[in-house]
Amino acid sequence: MMPAHTPRPAHYPPAAPLTAEAILAHPDFPEARRVFIAEHRKVYDSEVFPGRFGADVGRVTTLAIIVCLYANYVRADRETWPTLTKLKTTVARFGFASPRLIDTFVARLVQTGDLVLRKQPDDSRVRLLCPTEKLLAWDREWMAAHYAALDLLYPEPGFPLARQRDAAFQTAHAKCAIDAFDGIIAMIWSNMDLVFFLSSTSALIILLSVLDRSGADAENHFQESDLGELAKSFSVSRSHIRNILAAAQEIGFLTRSGPRKTLWQLTPRLVSAFDRFIADSLVHSDVTYRLGLRGLAEAGAATVAA
Repeated sequence: MMPAHTPRPAHYPPAAPLTAEAILAHPDFPEARRVFIAEHRKVYDSEVFPGRFGADVGRVTTLAIIVCLYANYVRADRETWPTLTKLKTTVARFGFASPRLIDTFVARLVQTGDLVLRKQPDDSRVRLLCPTEKLLAWDREWMAAHYAALDLLYPEPGFPLARQRDAAFQTAHAKCAIDAFDGIIAMIWSNMDLVFFLSSTSALIILLSVLDRSGADAENHFQESDLGELAKSFSVSRSHIRNILAAAQEIGFLTRSGPRKTLWQLTPRLVSAFDRFIADSLVHSDVTYRLGLRGLAEAGAATVAA
C-alpha cells in the first residue's frame, strides 16, 4: 500500500519528460517551491559557494561548465580539452559572463583550491582546468538541490542517484548535460522578467527568499530590515539589497505601502514569474537526469563489453 503522504499516481512522471504546466498543477507544488528555495539557499550561501563569491547566473553556469568540460575530456581529442578558451566560448553561449569575469573567477577558484591548472601531457603550452574534489563535492550538493523538489513531487521512481550525491552519476550527468545546453539557454532567456535578477549578484536567491518568507502570499508584508540575514548569508551589502528591491518594484514585482513607505509587499506578478522559473528549472533537471541515466547505462554497457 502506498504511504498516505505520497502524491496520487496520476501525478507520477509519465514516460515522456515532465512539463512546466504539469509541475505547476501538481497539488504539492507549494511545498516543492519551499524545498527548492531552501535547498538553493544552502548551496548559494557565500560560506560554501566556490570562490566565496555571491552567486549569479554567470558564475553558476561557469562552474557547471567547468565540471561538464572536464567530464568530457579525452586526452587524444584536442577538441575536448577543458581549456580557459573553451570555457569562455561555452559560457558565452549563455550570454551572462564576460571574458574578464571568467578570468577573475577562475583565478579566484584556483586561489581557494576549487580548481587546478594542469599541463596537457601532449602539449605543455596548454593548461587544463581541472576541478578539485572540493569543487566536485559542491557540484554534487548543487545537483542534489535541483532534484530535492522533484523528488518530493515524484517520489516514484524518484531521483535517487542525484539525491544520494552518487559520483558515477555525477560524471555521467556532466558528460550528457552539454546536450541540454541549448534548451537551458532558451529557458533562461524566455523568462525575460528575471534576466536582470539572474545576472545581479545574489539577486535571484534573495528574491526567492522573499517569496518564501511571504509564503507566496501577496497579503504579507515585510520591511527592508527583515532582510539583514540575507545580506550576511549571500555576502552582499544592505544597499545592494535595497537596489534589488527597487529594481523589483520598478517592474511590478513589489509594491510599497504604510507609513513612509517602509512596508514591502510582493505582487502576483512576482509569484507567477518565479513559480514559472522554478517549474522550468525542474523540467530541465528532469531532462538532464534522464540523459545522465542513459549515459550511466551506456558507460556500464561499454565496461561490460570491454
